[in-house]
Amino acid sequence: MTRLDAVFWAFFVLGAVLLTGLVAGLLPQSAEVRLALLLWQQLLFVVGGYLGARKEVFRRADRSVYTCGALSGLGLFAVNAVLGYLSMRIALRFLEYDLVQNLIFRERVGVEMLLTSNKPLIVLGTTLLLTIGAPLGEELFFRGLLVDLWKDSLGAKKAVFLVALIFTFLHSYVLQFIPVLVSGLILGILFVRSGNVFVPILAHAVVNTLVLVIWLFGL
Repeated sequence: MTRLDAVFWAFFVLGAVLLTGLVAGLLPQSAEVRLALLLWQQLLFVVGGYLGARKEVFRRADRSVYTCGALSGLGLFAVNAVLGYLSMRIALRFLEYDLVQNLIFRERVGVEMLLTSNKPLIVLGTTLLLTIGAPLGEELFFRGLLVDLWKDSLGAKKAVFLVALIFTFLHSYVLQFIPVLVSGLILGILFVRSGNVFVPILAHAVVNTLVLVIWLFGL
């Protein structure tokens, strides 16, 4: 696939993801439908990233890659925790308490509805989606394809920032906008410096796994 073909392919995948989001608003919001749509979106990212990215970004992962990804994930989790707390405090300073609580509910309700389902397959599917599907799909597409595609024409810094913005807007968060944006920036930097998409994949997976564990234990 040429670089021009990759550009068209990337916008096609983004269009398909946005269309899925629009369709989601028209369908019943049952746990099965919500999970199916989330899985479909990640499948688009996985296929889009894998087919569109240069094969050089898939270099065989050795021990240093695993170590870098895991340690980066721990650091990113700590950064997210601090930024999340600060975002909450700032929001409470300028917004009504009830509005902040409503925003928190809206940003959590989707995933929490799936994780608290009384259907084991829904819970299992959601867990796998969070710990494997999302890190794999989002990093293959956003870092492995988009950052790598645009860093030659825009420069690495602009490419990382632009992709982080797109990554953040697609998550549709308000309170967590800054933490997600910073996460996108850090994951992009990890990819550019390593040249290996498995580093941000592992870091992303570590963050999501820790968030899930903390949620499950109510810490």
